[in-house]
Amino acid sequence: MVWYREGTSFVDFTEFCRMRYLIFLFPALFLIACQEAENQLTVVPEQLALRDTAGQKSTEILVLKKGEKVEDLGIVSPFETVVQLQGGTLQSPWIKVKTSSGQQGWVMASLMLPAEEEYASWLETKRLICYFGKSLTHRRADCMAAASLLTTDADVAAHYREAVALRDTFMSVLFRRAEPNETTVPLDYSWLRPILPGFIAQTIPNYINPFLFADYQHWLQIARQSVGNQDDLFFETCTSIFPPDSIESFFPAWKFQLDDASSASQLGSGVHLNILALLEKNLATGDLFNPEILRWKESILADIAGKGVVYWQPTEKILAELQKIIEAGYSCLEARDQMVLQTRLGMFEDPVANGIRVNMRSGE
Repeated sequence: MVWYREGTSFVDFTEFCRMRYLIFLFPALFLIACQEAENQLTVVPEQLALRDTAGQKSTEILVLKKGEKVEDLGIVSPFETVVQLQGGTLQSPWIKVKTSSGQQGWVMASLMLPAEEEYASWLETKRLICYFGKSLTHRRADCMAAASLLTTDADVAAHYREAVALRDTFMSVLFRRAEPNETTVPLDYSWLRPILPGFIAQTIPNYINPFLFADYQHWLQIARQSVGNQDDLFFETCTSIFPPDSIESFFPAWKFQLDDASSASQLGSGVHLNILALLEKNLATGDLFNPEILRWKESILADIAGKGVVYWQPTEKILAELQKIIEAGYSCLEARDQMVLQTRLGMFEDPVANGIRVNMRSGE
């Protein structure tokens, strides 16, 4: 027996080592137990098939019983399946799990209950991973967390740009996505509505997937809580560009919507002049939102002089507003912009000869 001095007492060295080992081992065991609890899922229905791959047509490995515990392996299918269940429709991604006996397989996420996380939040995360992958899902979580840390207008500008970039990436991924032909039932995209604060999911005619449009009233409220006024003015301008409800659309104030896909320019109504004045005011206030302001300017110029544009107002009104825009001498309009406007002004002197359709509102 080997003795070891601990303070003023002697202890068995072997026992001492064992105790020290357990002291270091307990935290590790505790962390493993916590991790297992976090990853633990409970089967909800009376019976649930565990399948060898994701999908309704895959081979059934065994049947899980209600209340049975399985481990979430953190792997999500790249598609959702729609099934009829107890008179209703269930839409869900698939997740890979491991049973207590070590058997691995796939189940529908919606039919499982997480142990440590609120169900709706957990399922939302699984669905985001299914559609957009883990990287974008984590990026979205970071973006949402940053929303509570905005103190200045510079913070708001940076956060807004990241949110728009994230929205654009989401939409790009969604529009080029291919779903497996497991069902003839159309997918429900209502889950998209709350995934990105500051954006509203709306359906687009002739498209299956919805689009996330910016809600500028939401952003204006954020701007008014920050220090600085550049963000306030910018989002006030955005609400003026989309006056009906302050929600972004494919038809800003300078366009008159003809149908779901086409529009006529409102040049001659005064809208172009008013919006350009607001853009000029933004540029004079500061440069935080210069890229966005200049993009709006380019959109207005395209609506004034773009190829194939038709005009809602009569010639005399168009000439009057266009002349005012040129005479205003806005600094946001560069020399090349002024040249384009002057050229277009000359073309409006004889719209028929120059192949320009005006006065669409008359129905002629």
